[in-house]
Amino acid sequence: MANFLSLDHKNRVFYSCSCSQLSPLGELYFCRHCKVARCRDCVSSTIDTYSCPHCFESAPLTEAKNKKNRCNHCFQCPQCTSTLSTYSIMVPSEVLGDQSPKKELLAPQVQIQSPSTPPPARAAASPGLSRTPVGLKSPGGTKLYYLSCTHCKWTTRDVGIRDKRSPMDFKERPSPHQERISELVAFYKEFGLRDKAEREKSRKIGRRVRSYGVLLDPSKFTAALKVQGSESPTPTRRGSSQIVWDPLLPEKMAAKAGDPAPPPEELYSAPFKLEEVPTLKQRFLDPMRQPASSSGFCPRPLHLIGKKLHRCKGCDHILLKAEINPSSIRFKIQQIALHTFPQVRIMKYPKLESGKPCEVLISIGNPVNYSVTVTFEECTADFLKRIKDNLSPVALPEGEFVLAANDDVGDLLDWDAESEIEDDPKFVHARLPGKLVLKFSVTPENVSEDTKFMFVLKFTHKSTVETDKQNEISTVDTPVLVNVGRVSKSS
Repeated sequence: MANFLSLDHKNRVFYSCSCSQLSPLGELYFCRHCKVARCRDCVSSTIDTYSCPHCFESAPLTEAKNKKNRCNHCFQCPQCTSTLSTYSIMVPSEVLGDQSPKKELLAPQVQIQSPSTPPPARAAASPGLSRTPVGLKSPGGTKLYYLSCTHCKWTTRDVGIRDKRSPMDFKERPSPHQERISELVAFYKEFGLRDKAEREKSRKIGRRVRSYGVLLDPSKFTAALKVQGSESPTPTRRGSSQIVWDPLLPEKMAAKAGDPAPPPEELYSAPFKLEEVPTLKQRFLDPMRQPASSSGFCPRPLHLIGKKLHRCKGCDHILLKAEINPSSIRFKIQQIALHTFPQVRIMKYPKLESGKPCEVLISIGNPVNYSVTVTFEECTADFLKRIKDNLSPVALPEGEFVLAANDDVGDLLDWDAESEIEDDPKFVHARLPGKLVLKFSVTPENVSEDTKFMFVLKFTHKSTVETDKQNEISTVDTPVLVNVGRVSKSS
């Protein structure tokens, strides 16, 4: 029952952040400098570091941008999107012949006895190739490498990619449209610079000249004439650094639409092989080529993943920062509300009756390792105007309530309430290790909707960071909305 309540309270209890947006406690941050809760809209997120999810190689932001956010050493299977593994095979020198060591080789078939030898039907699909990763003890052998998928058994040999002498020699195939895309990017970059220069020029012309002392200096006047007569270069022609702007350049670079070419005759005469037709997902994995047949598959570099850095928009301090090590899942800075705010949960759902006060048991948990004092107050009228929900009146517990420090092993030991803490039985139902069960009295009014009530939770906060100069105990308040369900039909 406790596990069910811990999962259900996420949709029943909501905390309000500084922008009056209601969110579950697990989705809020806490800024120890501003002493307020921050939601996702109140923080700014940026990418801190990039890394490969397979080889865990980290890359700076500029380097990842130059690599197009992809890893140069790890590849993705174009058939099942799994990560490809590198296999090696030793080929004797007499089999390779007098081929240049710098030339890419396709290892010929070598007769090997191995339990992992593929079946004859699979080997017949690529004649003259050996798919088994083995090492032949030959003094004059050459080691070659190829990529293979351990999930679907796809290899680079299936599409005719030659074996490499080094695992680092596998590169992404150049796109057939890369030249065209580079020309367009260079053109529009220069177009933007020219447009910016024209706007600045028109802005300067619109200004009135109040001082004519510049015209008396012949050196400045000559320099101004040179600037006005200069022309900005544009990449209309390759290999040229100074090119005159051509206003008809967009029309020349635009491709003219003509009649589509007729389909080849092989499309009607050749037998149709359904197993060689890729799916839409396989085609869109390579949007630049979009192979129409499985023979056009090629390994794609693996995408890099990034670790985000969250900052408070109010004071620009870091709220969440992961460690730089890509293989680590820990956080260097982790300021979330779940580690600071008292956890409000519904201990027992009452049987609600319309127009009658109903007792609701609410448990308040202490997540920190020191005692916390909590109080409850009613929400202000200005704040309630920003809440669109229909709220029911509620009678809050009066006075201050002390929550004992959180103990990880408190639930495993026999614990008794502290004798020095005197609880009022009118408001306190029970005291547990690090928790306090309080009585709230709510009067449902709306029968057709869920019964909701709000209150302001105030608690004491003590900074445990050594770098903070102000280690005094401060008071933090946050509005809390509780949804206890609908009124019973029997009432």
